[in-house]
Amino acid sequence: MSNTLTIGQSTTLNAIRALAAFAVLVGHTLSGVTPISWFGKIMPFQSLAVVVFFWLSGFLITYHCLTREKYSFSEYMIDRFSRIYVLYVPALIISFLVFVLFIGRTAPTAWDWIGHLLQLQHTPFARMIDGIPPITVFGGNTVLWTIAVEWWLYVFFGIAFFWRDMSAVERMFATVLAIPATLVVGYFTIWESVAWEWFLGAAFAYIYVFMPRVNWKQVLVPLAAVIFGLLWRFKKLSLASHMNMYDQQLLLLTGVAMMFIILASTNLRVSTPVKWIATKGAFLSYAMYLTHEPIRVLLSTQMNSAKPLNAWLSILICVLFSAVCAWLLEDKHLTLRKWLKKKIAPRETPLAASSTL
Repeated sequence: MSNTLTIGQSTTLNAIRALAAFAVLVGHTLSGVTPISWFGKIMPFQSLAVVVFFWLSGFLITYHCLTREKYSFSEYMIDRFSRIYVLYVPALIISFLVFVLFIGRTAPTAWDWIGHLLQLQHTPFARMIDGIPPITVFGGNTVLWTIAVEWWLYVFFGIAFFWRDMSAVERMFATVLAIPATLVVGYFTIWESVAWEWFLGAAFAYIYVFMPRVNWKQVLVPLAAVIFGLLWRFKKLSLASHMNMYDQQLLLLTGVAMMFIILASTNLRVSTPVKWIATKGAFLSYAMYLTHEPIRVLLSTQMNSAKPLNAWLSILICVLFSAVCAWLLEDKHLTLRKWLKKKIAPRETPLAASSTL
């Protein structure tokens, strides 16, 4: 019998996701304040929060695939497409309106639009293959590079996970997608290490689902050891001129720490208010991640965001804006994927088990 997430573990995952999104927002905002901020500038924890997002993605997607019955590659791709694009496309439009129309930055070209819609931004094709024009960051929404890497990790994992049970049509489609997926995932595994964090999360999902159930007392010692290792690595890196939050050893230690934190929360008793806050925070985390940068930059043109008080006001406005976006759009991926499955993969499948994935 496979393990399923407990209430304590689900709440912990939601809280981590909410805190990671907030850390990205706070880090990006405080990095421009005067005097120089420790959080964001000296210690760019926003980058480490991105690493945490990769781990969460690898764990949750793999856990979902392992615990869901009668799941196909077509359904998987529809789920991933719907989850990404329902908020991603509006985020592109918001970025265009803010950076181009309101601030007056250079408008994206048709190739930039195509590249972002096909998740080619920040991918290695232009760097590895001569003749492919580079894709300019959309206006200035710098977080969008991670969405492209996430997308191709989804595709790469889906092909590997479902290959044996694919239909002939699915296998043809997967073969075409396998080429860009392998290039992107290979690049971000070998040259830029962030894909390792996604695979760490995926590996832990396999371990978690099939391992014997453990309680928090059994993981305290290894968790303490990993936290000590993290602190030691932070100390070593802080001696450098620039704190590299994408350091490979730091990535690995962070992924292992996440694993033990989830195991330690197996029997965690969660009060109703705490569960509500964690759930709502996770609900708006994706919208906050995608939209905070254009709103933050727009606000900086209207007020002196170098002042700490103004910076925190900007953070509050960004949170409120993301809450509105989440309220309008967050659950719409369920509607889209239900419609797509009727058109493309008509077999009826339950949706409730993965409503937040």
